[in-house]
Amino acid sequence: MLRKLFSRKPRLDSEDPAIRVAALADLGDGEQATFARVFRDDAHREVRLKALERLNRPDIVFEGLDDDDVGAEALVRLLEVIDDDTPDTIRDHPAVQRAALAAAETADAALAIVPRITEPLTFAAALAENPRATVRLAVVEATWEPAALAELEKTARRRDKSVHRVARERLAALRAASHRRNEEDTQTETILATALALEDDDPHYEARRDAIERDWADHLVAMEETDGELARFNVVTRDLNAIRGRFPARRQSVQVRQLEVDFGALLTRTEALLADVVGSLDPGNEERISVDETKRAVDELAERWNAGADVKPPGEELSGRFREAMAEVASRTRDRERIRDLVPKARELLRREIPDPEHPRFDTLESANRELRRQREDVERLLERFAWPDDTPDLEEVAALKQRHRDLETASEQSATRADALLEQVGDKLAELRQFIEDGAVHDAVDRERQLRDLLKGLPRAKAAPFAADLAELGARVRELREWRTYAQAPQREALCEQVEELADNPLEPHEQMRAVKSLRDQWNELGPADTRRDRDLRRRFDRAAERAFEPCRAYFKEQAERRAFNLEQRQAIVTALEGFLANNDWDHADWRGVERILRQARNEWRHYHPVDREAGRQLTTRFEELASDIHALL
Repeated sequence: MLRKLFSRKPRLDSEDPAIRVAALADLGDGEQATFARVFRDDAHREVRLKALERLNRPDIVFEGLDDDDVGAEALVRLLEVIDDDTPDTIRDHPAVQRAALAAAETADAALAIVPRITEPLTFAAALAENPRATVRLAVVEATWEPAALAELEKTARRRDKSVHRVARERLAALRAASHRRNEEDTQTETILATALALEDDDPHYEARRDAIERDWADHLVAMEETDGELARFNVVTRDLNAIRGRFPARRQSVQVRQLEVDFGALLTRTEALLADVVGSLDPGNEERISVDETKRAVDELAERWNAGADVKPPGEELSGRFREAMAEVASRTRDRERIRDLVPKARELLRREIPDPEHPRFDTLESANRELRRQREDVERLLERFAWPDDTPDLEEVAALKQRHRDLETASEQSATRADALLEQVGDKLAELRQFIEDGAVHDAVDRERQLRDLLKGLPRAKAAPFAADLAELGARVRELREWRTYAQAPQREALCEQVEELADNPLEPHEQMRAVKSLRDQWNELGPADTRRDRDLRRRFDRAAERAFEPCRAYFKEQAERRAFNLEQRQAIVTALEGFLANNDWDHADWRGVERILRQARNEWRHYHPVDREAGRQLTTRFEELASDIHALL
């Protein structure tokens, strides 16, 4: 009974971490402010983790993500306490998104997280970390974004056959649909050119028009299907209404005209037009004919050819050559229109600087690699959109884009080489860290662990991952070493604090006091840096006491400096007086005994005003002796 009466509850200010852990267990869930304070400030990792277990405030737990000691546990706890009221700044943090997707237990939970992850690389890496195959497959089957599919295809290669298969098949479908779309655009111009070439007075107008309209209707259906398939990949659809509007209306009346047409001359004009269009694509030539002029010329040639064919159709050979030439003109005209749209985009892309991993704006090698990859993909997409003809010299911008692609590939290779060099450094430093731990070199071990963490942060995640487990294991041993050193050195630090406080309270003679304070400071520094919260508290206590202990020395030395300055001023006055006496005295009628008395008095006063600063005092002494010698010479 007496033991229960006199027992005390465990206290959070106890020196014993186990007692502080017990004190946390006694607190109710409403003590969130206390849990937050202990989590932030306590020096012992186990105590902080116990406080973390009781915390249910996402904002406080979020603060621990960057803490090397408890960052991993804080991330796990954050996923447990996060809710709908949690701010987006926390929910959208890359580490939180990645961990949430990696830990999602159901497909619905994972699919709810995916829209918040905007970075394809983070999305693919997080999904790869999820251990549930059904969740991974459900997410990839709901994914249509091309960039995300590309990252999933690379990440899942040789790791997850199901995810890799879905991503690969969808990317193949995207490429096939994009190719069909380009072919359909070409076919659109061909059908429109055929419809425009059909003359109202063609005796077979109705049959030919019906055939063209059937082809046009089937073509529009195919275009709509292709656009519907591409829309799933977030590709902007074509304006089919505008395309429908370009199709010419049926004739209103039939007026048969008898025309005689020189088909050979029309073919020659068409081939000359094609030569001008092709020549205008050559970057070394001036524009021979504008795009609008080309379109008008095409319409005129088609109209005249069809009008003549209605009266007397040309031979198959001439008709084939004419159709080929007209189709080539239309294709090269589209090339010119595409160039007009893409050249500004190419120039904007070429204005970007090639990422340099050494530049301060890149905090890690991984971020520089992402920028390199992004620029390379942008260049590849733009070159693909240019689709520059092989038989035409490269446009200046096209040549520059090809060179930029080569430069980016070279930069990527250099970055990979640098990553390999950093990996070699990591291996060497891990070996050094193990040796420091074995030798008990705490300061060197802590410093090497910090260097390794910085190195791993800068490496690509895939390359850094194999070393992370080793570093985690060695980091735990470093913490044990630090805690043991703190335990072993605590009495020495306490003793030094008490000694310097004793000097502060009972100071010695100033010179002896200064030597004593310096000796204690040297002993403190030999113990190494203060790595734990307790050591830092003792360091602040020692520094405050050392400052108080040195204060009498500071006051004494200040007083001595003022005294030397005053003595120097008095000696300067003596020299000035002797200079005046030597210059102004009537030496032909001098009182020689009075002169000797003045010299004795001057020397006595000179000795009285001592000490002085050495350098300035030496110059004055030389001048004093010169004046005394000059006066003696006159006696």
